[in-house]
Amino acid sequence: MSIPAVSPLRQLANIISDSVDKIDQICQSAKCDYPSLDAPFNPGSPSEGLALTPEVIQNASLIVAACSQLSSTVNIPALSLYDAIGGFHVASALRAALESNTVEILRQSPNGLKTTEIAAINGMDPTRIARLLRLLATHHIFAEVEPDVFKNNRLSSLMDTLKSVDEITASPENKHVDTPGMSALIEHTGDEVFKGSAFMTDVLLDPVSGHSEAPEHAPLCVAFKTNKPSWEWYEEPENAFRLKRFAAAMAGSAKLDPPNAILQGFNWAELPANSLVVDVGGGIGHTTLKIVQSNPNLKYIVQDRPPVVQQATEFWKANNPSALETGTVKLIAHDFFTPQPDNKVAVFLCRMVMHDHGRNTAAAILRNLRSAASSDTKLLIVDQIVPYACPDKNALAIEENIPGAKQPVPPKPLLTNLGKANAIAYLGDLQMYVGLNGEERTLGSFLELTRSTGWKIIKVFTIPGSMHKQILAIPA
Repeated sequence: MSIPAVSPLRQLANIISDSVDKIDQICQSAKCDYPSLDAPFNPGSPSEGLALTPEVIQNASLIVAACSQLSSTVNIPALSLYDAIGGFHVASALRAALESNTVEILRQSPNGLKTTEIAAINGMDPTRIARLLRLLATHHIFAEVEPDVFKNNRLSSLMDTLKSVDEITASPENKHVDTPGMSALIEHTGDEVFKGSAFMTDVLLDPVSGHSEAPEHAPLCVAFKTNKPSWEWYEEPENAFRLKRFAAAMAGSAKLDPPNAILQGFNWAELPANSLVVDVGGGIGHTTLKIVQSNPNLKYIVQDRPPVVQQATEFWKANNPSALETGTVKLIAHDFFTPQPDNKVAVFLCRMVMHDHGRNTAAAILRNLRSAASSDTKLLIVDQIVPYACPDKNALAIEENIPGAKQPVPPKPLLTNLGKANAIAYLGDLQMYVGLNGEERTLGSFLELTRSTGWKIIKVFTIPGSMHKQILAIPA
């Protein structure tokens, strides 16, 4: 008598059960509970630290992937489709909750607050507050503890600016300045990126802009009726708040990675003393700040557009003024589409820069870096590598030839890219397209891009829990 094959449903259920067992065992050994969804996010807690350990992250990813695939398999197809298309309502509700300072209001009442009390502070209609918060609570963002009574939970509290409502009200234009940045990132996405996304199909089907790499043809630019690239549009006087929020959002994007992720791949300590590190398009320099704190014996330049450099000066004065005073860090306005001013650079760091640009514009940046590079210069690209949603023999062959590039194959019947557990790569890809006409890339696309501009990829660093890879290249 033959043994019946295990059904895909049971396979998925077993992946979930086995992975939960492993996380439970890790928690028991550490004598620490897994973070509770009901409690506010506390980055310094042992529980949150445990959740960021490599083995827990690996098993958590399997759980997320299997749960999503199981849900899509068993749910009524029409309901799954409407859940997907109706997701924009969740984004709109998130933006409304953030721009009405609901997270900060609820912080003052850990046990929950009636919507009438929330409305008395932010001026919204209490019934409508209840409706949007209930939608979010249904998606496990906020918690409804009694009818029309809501409180923050682990997810909603992550969006807290940590400022008082009075402080925000007194200076609304600086709401996101000197904050953790996650609120800025979500607001930015729910505002200009969301509005741009509504025009994505129109742009894609346009015979001119649908085939253009020009940044001014990004859907966001169409939505806001500007013929300027997003970077220039942000610098217009009427967008002063959005520019400040965007700078904070870029710092907040670091929260999508484990703390000090930039220090866990490439070994900065191996560089000789006084080696020059150039953070290309480095924003206000929050990534460089992490490196400086661990490697103060190096020299650093943070490059970006003039208005961003002005913000960077205030950031460094607040967070590490001595680095500026001693010349360890220099903040320089530079257009990376022009030749680099320094030719004795040890490392060009491009964190979340290449994905801002299409093929031709990204190549122009890398060619300028290559022209300024010596034979010893290294290029470190920090970006997502987008995997295919199916097996690919060519990709496997490429991974075999680059140390660190090979990724573990998930158990069947999971998608090879881990599905929902890796969805941020594809969401990020379209975010870059909508806002900037940029793109996230496959490893093959990175190889083609670097080869065509005089660089050779020699290693890929994977940081547990990070959505980004560190791609190390040298002059070819």
